[in-house]
Amino acid sequence: MMSNFDASAPVIIGVGEASRKTVSGEWPSPRELAGAAIKVALADTGQSPSVAAAIDTIAAIRTFEDSGVSLGTGSPDNTPEAFGAAGGISAPRLIYADVGGQSPQAMLNELAGDIRRGTCELAVLVAAEATGTAKRARKAGVTLDWRLPSDTPFDNRLSSFPILSRTEIRHGIISMPLAYSLIENARRMELGLNADAYAQELAALWSAFSAKAEGRTHAQFPGYRSPDAMLGDDNANYPLTDIYRRWHVAQDAVDLGGAIILTSAGKARDLGVPQDKWVWLAGAAEASEPPLAERGVIHRSAALDFAIPAALGQAGIQASDLGPVDIYSCFPCAVFAAVDTMNDAARALGDYTLTGGLSFFGGPGNGYSVYNIAAMVDALRHDGSKPALVTANGGVMSKQAVGIYTASQPAIAWSGAAAKGYAPKQIALDDAPHGKGRVLSFVRSAGKDGFGPATLILEMENGARAMAVLDSTPDGDLGHRIVDVTSGEKRHMATIL
Repeated sequence: MMSNFDASAPVIIGVGEASRKTVSGEWPSPRELAGAAIKVALADTGQSPSVAAAIDTIAAIRTFEDSGVSLGTGSPDNTPEAFGAAGGISAPRLIYADVGGQSPQAMLNELAGDIRRGTCELAVLVAAEATGTAKRARKAGVTLDWRLPSDTPFDNRLSSFPILSRTEIRHGIISMPLAYSLIENARRMELGLNADAYAQELAALWSAFSAKAEGRTHAQFPGYRSPDAMLGDDNANYPLTDIYRRWHVAQDAVDLGGAIILTSAGKARDLGVPQDKWVWLAGAAEASEPPLAERGVIHRSAALDFAIPAALGQAGIQASDLGPVDIYSCFPCAVFAAVDTMNDAARALGDYTLTGGLSFFGGPGNGYSVYNIAAMVDALRHDGSKPALVTANGGVMSKQAVGIYTASQPAIAWSGAAAKGYAPKQIALDDAPHGKGRVLSFVRSAGKDGFGPATLILEMENGARAMAVLDSTPDGDLGHRIVDVTSGEKRHMATIL
C-alpha cells in the first residue's frame, strides 16, 4: 500500500449487470433485473458477505414508469427498498433519484462526496428497466403488475425541472427526436454542411458505435451496421425527422439491470476487497441549461463546454490524456457536443463509446450511465494506464454530469464536491413576434405521407428570439432563410420571403 494512502477517497469496488439474457422467466420485472445485477456486483467485490453487511445507502435510479412514461405495469411503493431486497441487501438510507439521464453520474458524485466527508460508509447505486418486457406483454395482451406495497420512508428526489418549455410544445416539439433534431440541424448549419454531407457524418459515427455493442454481453441490439446501412431504409430504419432515422435514436425496448458499489479506500481495504478491483473518482462536474429555444448557444452544449474541462481540471489532466471514454449517446449531437468540447483529433469515432450507446447497447430510461460506468470500470481494470471519462445527459442536453476515473490513487485528491460553477446564458422568447426573422434551426417530423410542417427557432429582425411554424414547407434547406412571422394565440406562423 502506498505511503500517502488516501483512506477517505471514494472508490468503486464492484459493478454488475443483468438482462433478459441472464434472468430467467418470460416477463422479468425491473425488481428482478435489479436484484440480479446487485448480486453480480456483490460477487464482483470478492467479499460479498462483508460488503453486503456494511451497506448503509441504497440509491435507485428512477424508472420510466415513475417518470411520467407509464406502460401500465405499476411499480413498487419504495423502489430503492424493493430493488435492494431483490438483491438480498437492505440499508437505513434509501434514495430515489431524480428524472434524467444525468442522474446515475450525478448520484454517484453525491454519494462519493458523502463518502469523502464520512457521512456514508458504503453505498449501492442501482438501476433497472423492463420496458421491452412491458411492450411485449402489452402486444400479447398480458397484464403485468409490478406494484409492491411499502410504508418505509425514503428520500424521493422527484423535481419539476422542465424538459420542454410550453412554447416549444405549442410549436410542435413534443418528442425527444424532434427536440434533438433542432440541435442537430443547428450544428449542421454552423459547420456549413448540406443535409447529405451531414447525414454521412451521423452514419459514420453511429456505425462505429454499433461495432462496439458487439463486445458487450448485455447489449440489447447488437450487430454491426455499416454507414450505408445507417443511411438506408432496411432493418426498419425509417425516417423520424428530416435528419434522424430510427436507428439514430435511443432504443428503449430493453430489459436491463445494473449496479455499482462504492465506498472509501480505507473501508475497501478493511473489507479485504482486492486493490486491483478499485476504481477511483478523480474529478466530477455538473451543469444545467434552460429550455433549448432559450439558450444562448443551440448548436452545441455550453454546459458540456463547462463540465468536461471542469472535471478534467479537478483531476489535473487534459482530454488528450484520457484512455477509455463513454459519452452519453441518446442522439448523435449529444456525442458530437463532447467531441467538439474535447477537441481531440487523435481519438477515433468508435472510441467515444464503451458500450455501443443507447441505440445499440440500449436506452434504459434514466439509467444508461450505470452501464457506461460499469463498462468504464471493466476497461480500467483491463488497462489502467490512462484515466477514463464518462458523461451523463438528461433532457434535451439540459442536465450534464461528468466523471473522471482512474485505476490507481489520483495524483490530486478529489475534493468531495463536483464542480458546479456554470452560469447559463438565457434568452427570453418573444411571446408576440411580428415581422422578419432568420432561421437559426428547424425540424420537420416524418410520417407516412412525407414530412410535415417545420418548427423554427428564429432570430427576429429586432434581435429577439422566437419560435414559429412553417405550414407550407418548401423542399431544401431552411437554414438561415428569412421568413415573415405572424403571432398567434396558440402558435406563431411563418411564411418564406
